This record gives sequence, C-alpha cells and structure tokens, in this order.
Amino acid sequence: MKALLRWIGYSAILLLSLKAPLYAQDAPAVRYAQLRVDSSGGHNRAIAANAFKKPDIAADNTLNAADIDEDNYLQKVADLDVYGKKHDARPIASLLKSNQLEAITSDKKRSHKFYYHMANIFARLRMYSLAMKCYFKTLQVEDEHVGAHLTDSVAVDSSYIPEGKSIFLRANLLSDASVAGLLAINQADEQMIIADSNSYEHTSREVKSPPVRLANIIDPFDDGKKASAYAMLIHISQPVSGKRRIFVKLSKVGHTFITLIKYNADSTSVSRSFGFYPKKEHFLSATPLFPTTASVFKNDEQHGWDETVGKFISERRFKRILKVIKQYDQKNYNLNKNNCTDFGLSLASTAGISILYTKGSWPLGSGNNPASAGQSVLEGKVLNTDNRYGLFICNDLVQLESQEIRAKNQDK
Repeated sequence: MKALLRWIGYSAILLLSLKAPLYAQDAPAVRYAQLRVDSSGGHNRAIAANAFKKPDIAADNTLNAADIDEDNYLQKVADLDVYGKKHDARPIASLLKSNQLEAITSDKKRSHKFYYHMANIFARLRMYSLAMKCYFKTLQVEDEHVGAHLTDSVAVDSSYIPEGKSIFLRANLLSDASVAGLLAINQADEQMIIADSNSYEHTSREVKSPPVRLANIIDPFDDGKKASAYAMLIHISQPVSGKRRIFVKLSKVGHTFITLIKYNADSTSVSRSFGFYPKKEHFLSATPLFPTTASVFKNDEQHGWDETVGKFISERRFKRILKVIKQYDQKNYNLNKNNCTDFGLSLASTAGISILYTKGSWPLGSGNNPASAGQSVLEGKVLNTDNRYGLFICNDLVQLESQEIRAKNQDK
C-alpha cells in the first residue's frame, strides 16, 4: 500500500513539472508591467509575465513640481515605443534635440526608462547598433567595481544579485574612456538619426533583400580597429504576426535573420544584417517537393520582423559565429533541416541564446521555422545559456486587423 501511495505521489509531482511553463528569458534591469494581450485577438496565447512591453509611465509622486516637464518628456518617448511595423524617425530626432534630454539621463530612474524605450524604438527603426547601445544603459552597473580591464568584450562579474541578474562592471577599457562612455550615443549617431528621419519612413511593405557576398559580410569587421564590445541579434518574421501558424498558402513562410555588431574603441561601429536564403534553381526549388537547393546570403538590413532577441557577446564567441557563417557559405539550403531558421538558431546558440520549441510540420516535411521560433520568444521560452550579459527582447507585432493589409502589401 505504501509503495502504491509513493508511486501516486511521484506521478503527481511529475505531471505538475511537465505542466509548468518554461519561462527562462532574462528579465530587464528595470521591471515593467506585462505585455498587453491584444483584445482584437492578435495573440491567441498568454504572454510570459516577464516579457517586454511598452511600459505605462505614471507620474512619480515623490518628484517635485518643477520636474513635471521631464515627466512629460519621458511620456512622449514612451508614446513612441509602440509596435505595428510603421515607424518614423522624425519624432525621435526632434525629441533628442530637446534641452530636456540631459535632465532625463541625469536621473537614474528616468534614465533607465528612457534608454529602455529608446532601445525598443531604435530596434524597430532597424538602427540596431543604437538599440544595443541604449540597452547597455539599462543593465545594472556597479561603479565601485573598477580596475577589471576588458580583454575581449564588455566585462561582467560572475556573481549574481538576489534577483538573479548579472552584475555588470563599468570597467576601464582605456585610461580615459569607460565602456559606458564608448557605448554612449555620440554625434555620429545623432547625425544618423537625423539622416534617417529625412530619407525614408519604415512602412509595413517589405524592401526586397538583395544578395550579398560572404566577403561583404565578414571583411568589414576586420577594420584594423580595437574593439570595445560585440553584439548579436536574431530577428524573426512570422508568417502571421503573433501566431504559431507555420505558413499561409504555402508561399508565405516567414524569415529568420541575424545582425552582427562590432563597437570600436574610437566610438565607430560596424553592423551587418543578413539571412540565409534558397538560391532557386527552378520554380519548385526549396518547396516540400524539392526541399534542397543552392543557397545565398542576402542583405536584410531593411527586412521587417516580429520578434528580436539580442545580446552582448565576447570576442571569442563573435569569432566562432564568423566561422559558422563561413561554413554555411558552403552548404545547400534545405527546407526541412537547413533553412533560414536553422541558420539563425545556430548562430544564436553560438552566442549563448537558445530558443525552445522551434519545430513544426508542413505537407511532406517538418523542421525549425519562423512561426514556432517567434511564438516561443513571445511566450518567454528563451534561455540565456551562459548566464552572462543579459538578453534584449523586443517585439514589433502587427495587430490582427492589419494582417490582410500587410499580406496584400507583401504580395505587390
């Protein structure tokens, strides 16, 4: 009888553990409220409690009345932190010219919220080097830990605070410049923002990605300049934004691509966004009937996405990623086992990012795919496998009522 009761108890524990959600994504340095579930039905699954969102900025009652302008300024920035695929850099350029910027960034609490919003905004504007710069400023930094010099990337202590967040060190890279200083938004960045705001507006219609040679991806990082930090982002465009729907009419299957960034000690940076594509040999190439074909890299710097996961990485990991990219240059594309998502997940894994439950099936085949990978990011099923540097997670979902419009624009 005791053995039977013990077996029942073990079975109950096992069942409960299997039902427990796998929410392992890193939380931001400053916690905000949950991501809203779209009332129109854009999300059909619960969003992880620690998922990123546009925060609701409420007035801080402890602030003096004289500070109300800074609160209004921060609210204007928060109002621009929205998703929906149509983004414009002009309002940001105007806000950054404001004389309130210095006041916002001088206050620690407001500064964290400001840079959190700006990281999301710049990511959606596809200014990824700026996005990661801003994200760096939301990480918890211990000023008193000095003297540890960077050897290959942003320094981080192996100890952890009670909340489980890694403690970042504001280590001196050079005698007159800290990591935070090297990753500060500088005049060149401001000029890029202004130029972007005067040149184009990001809309829901995709820009066709042109082919790019391996040398044009790899060689720019070998610029002879001393690096201060490295970063990588994986971007996922789902066939249907916010849903685990693997394909639409077999022709719309989504896409996964990555961005690599090298930050130099002279405050310059090198960034490349690209993906792994089939080089179609005939009409049915890279379809369930003929899943294998030649491959080609394409420049995805203007490609849209629904979910993005980014991270600062070491020089060692960065070089490993470059080796993996070179290996893929010699590989064929296969819809079932070597597609764009396999490529992105392989590089993400090398960077210490693991996205769970990324596989699904389709007629005559199965494998990793953007729909499953993107939805796992939304559900918080993301692991930071080396427990270092933290994860930047940003969404740019399309509301349900905009799905048909988006599909029509992509078909034009």
